[in-house]
Amino acid sequence: MNSIAIIEKKKNKEHLTYEELAYIFNGYLKKEVPDYQMSALLMAITLNGLDEDEIMDLTDIFIKSGDVLDLTKIKGIFVDKHSTGGVGDKTTLVIGPIVAACGLKMPKMSGRGLGLTGGTIDKLESIPGFDVDLSEEEFLKGLEKVGFVNVSQNEKLVPLDKLIYALRDVTATTESLGLIAVSIMSKKIAGGSNNILIDVKYGNGALIKSKEQALEFSELVKKIGHKYHKKVKTKIDDMNVPLGNNIGNALEIVEVMDILKGKEGYLTNLCLDLSATLISMGKDISYDEAKNEAMEALKSGKAYQKFLEFVNNQKGDITKLKVSPYTIEVKAKTEGILKDISAHEIAKLASVLGCFRLTKESKIDYSVGIVLNKNLGDPVKVDDVLCTLYVKNNMKIDTDSIKCFKIEGGK
Repeated sequence: MNSIAIIEKKKNKEHLTYEELAYIFNGYLKKEVPDYQMSALLMAITLNGLDEDEIMDLTDIFIKSGDVLDLTKIKGIFVDKHSTGGVGDKTTLVIGPIVAACGLKMPKMSGRGLGLTGGTIDKLESIPGFDVDLSEEEFLKGLEKVGFVNVSQNEKLVPLDKLIYALRDVTATTESLGLIAVSIMSKKIAGGSNNILIDVKYGNGALIKSKEQALEFSELVKKIGHKYHKKVKTKIDDMNVPLGNNIGNALEIVEVMDILKGKEGYLTNLCLDLSATLISMGKDISYDEAKNEAMEALKSGKAYQKFLEFVNNQKGDITKLKVSPYTIEVKAKTEGILKDISAHEIAKLASVLGCFRLTKESKIDYSVGIVLNKNLGDPVKVDDVLCTLYVKNNMKIDTDSIKCFKIEGGK
């Protein structure tokens, strides 16, 4: 058995056995397989796919690369949620505090950005001092005390996913349904929760591009969950426009706090829906009862206080969150109604500003990003500010070349 032969088989659209998958992926974990060979295999998988047996096998290999959290050490009802990723998606950081304020416990493992989609861990690391690498003892203590803990994959929990995740991010191999399913479900199962909600995003601003793919993916993660005796539900949402008004790591933390303080809108309603689904699953109550609990946690300020507890527990200093003081306004050239905001074009613009990684060694500028000043359906006049760019010092942007907005119906 050798890596070249395994890559060759997948290049030729042949099935890989458990032993072959274990040989090359565990070899990569042990640094016996180089980046260039794993990159070649990931590209072959992205182009030719993984069958259901390969996905099940690879999920098992990922889980067994590390430990599985033993949540029996503490009392509580455990729920977990994951999004397949999208532009401006910061739902986890709103939902975690809401469900914790309602008495549930949400142990969460998240990833960094993939391609042009932001990562929850990158957002959290924009908070000075925030520790995403807790020991198991610290993780469980924080979960018992606060009810919500969010960490990165590490050397103990799904270490293989951490390595593959970083490589996929910079090798244009982020959109494989099989690899997305393996990555998400290995983390969910290793995280120990029995109640799992997967928020499946599709559209031009997501890793999954079509509703048909989203439905296929939904069935796939449910099958993986069933194999490991987990209750899995999915929600399918489109991601053709950015989720929320802020795109960029620190800016998204600002929007999370605004929502938890009472800001209304589509993103708030989505987070309440997802929170209610988790509360209903965990407490075995009706969706309407759960929705009322979630709304009360938000309205009373308890969810915002939970967010502050969560940040403080993981050594973050929210008072030192930094947003760039340098801004550029993008103004409308025509009048009419705002018909479209392309999530993909917004993501490309955010990448130019420095929000995402282009190589494994790239440094993110946490302070930069975009704030949308107009929403779909808003009337727009000439020179209205469509969005504000938060940029690095002295950065020049040709705003006339920005094609993120579609305005129709003007005179």
